[in-house]
Amino acid sequence: MIVVNNDDPDSDYGASHLAAAFSEPFEVEIVSPLGGFPRAREWIEGGADAFVLSGSDRSLRDTAPWMIEEEALVREAVGAGIPLLGICFGHQLIGEAFGAPIITREKRVGLFDVAAVGGDPAFAGLGRTIVVPEQHADQLSGVPDGFGLIATSDYCPVQAVHHATAPAYGMQFHPCYEDCVFEIDEAWAALPDLRGRFRHDGARVLANIAGVFAREVRRRDGVA
Repeated sequence: MIVVNNDDPDSDYGASHLAAAFSEPFEVEIVSPLGGFPRAREWIEGGADAFVLSGSDRSLRDTAPWMIEEEALVREAVGAGIPLLGICFGHQLIGEAFGAPIITREKRVGLFDVAAVGGDPAFAGLGRTIVVPEQHADQLSGVPDGFGLIATSDYCPVQAVHHATAPAYGMQFHPCYEDCVFEIDEAWAALPDLRGRFRHDGARVLANIAGVFAREVRRRDGVA
C-alpha cells in the first residue's frame, strides 16, 4: 500500500496514523508527492495493492504541478480497480479529478455528527449517525462523476463518497485523528473542552475500509 503524505514532509501526523491503521493487512510505504510520481506506472501495473491519500494544510486552489500529477494517478488507480481512499485534501483531490471542484466555507474544527447514507460497508456496525473529527474550510461542491454519496451533513453535504464500480472512497473528515492531535495542532489545542471527551467513530471506519480493501486484493489475487 502507498500512503501519499500530502502535508508538509515535516508534518506527517495524518499520513503516519493512516499508515498504522492499514498496517495489519498491508505492507505500507509513505511517500511525498512533492517531487511528482516517477513510480506511478510501477504502482499501477502491480506494485501497489492500494492507495491512501492524506489530508493537508494546503489547498487545491494552489494548483501545484504535483497536485495535477496526483489527480492523474487517482484516475489511473480508479480505472485499474486499485483500492483508493482519500482523506480531507485527498478526498477533495479525488473530487477534482472526477469533475467536482472545491468551494471554500468558514473553517470548521471539532467533533461533529455526520449522517451515513445507503448502508455502505465503510460504516458497518455503526448507526446512521456517526461522530467524526473535522478540520477544513475547503469542501467538494458536488458528488464526483461515477461516485455515489455515502455520508452527508448540513455544513458539508459531500462528507463521503464511494465509486459505483471501483473500491475507491473519499472522506472529508479525519477518521485517523487521536488524542495526540491536541499536542501538535494549534487549532485543536484551542479546544481544551474536547480533550476529555475525544471519542469518535473514525477507528471503526478505517477498520471497515481496511477490510474492504483486503477483500478486494484477495479477490484480484484469486485468493478465497
